[in-house]
Amino acid sequence: MMQRVNQELGNEDLADGLAAFAAIKSGNEEAGKIFRQYCLDVAVMILNLQTVINGEKVVIGGGISAQEILIEEIRRQFGEILQDNPILGQQVIPPEIVAAKFRNDTNLYGALFALLQGMQK
Repeated sequence: MMQRVNQELGNEDLADGLAAFAAIKSGNEEAGKIFRQYCLDVAVMILNLQTVINGEKVVIGGGISAQEILIEEIRRQFGEILQDNPILGQQVIPPEIVAAKFRNDTNLYGALFALLQGMQK
């Protein structure tokens, strides 16, 4: 998504998440369209997983999860899917969709935990 938004904006740094989200938040129509489609795609993936595993919570991590607008839009899209498909709405229990507690630093905490565990042995 970042790459597509930055391409649309003409940014040379296609991985610039700050520029992409600035455009989305400022109301850039094309950036918003790409963003909403991305969130819909993620919501569909969550729905597919939910129909198989019926989890209580879906946790989204990585740097992108620092953008609260992302989590909100995925939740909105998920709810819309269920609302537009009444049979799904009756059969699928929506999971709680949240950002990972440590966001993009989760891997660092995992590495620290492994190091500390190794030092105890």
